Amino acid sequence: MERNLKETLDGWEISLNRNIHMYTHALSVKNGVYKLNIDCEDLPTDVKTIGIWLYNLDVPDALKTELKDLLLKWTMQFEVTFKIYISRDGFVTNAHQ
Repeated sequence: MERNLKETLDGWEISLNRNIHMYTHALSVKNGVYKLNIDCEDLPTDVKTIGIWLYNLDVPDALKTELKDLLLKWTMQFEVTFKIYISRDGFVTNAHQ
């Protein structure tokens, strides 16, 4: 996985700059209406895993659901495991079972 990624998917521009400070990453998404910075960092796991926290966003729940689906689709191309948290304990993952 490259250090800096930028891609457009389903009308959203997704930008990930990895390791901006130790284990934290700069993840942002934007479309014609929204520009959002999303909390994102490495998780302390045995397998390389990056956590994305959507539940922290101050946006409508419908938009959080749209972003969950968008980011899950986007992460499927990577070998790194992503956990996209929709609540403190609930997440979806791109981990290939």
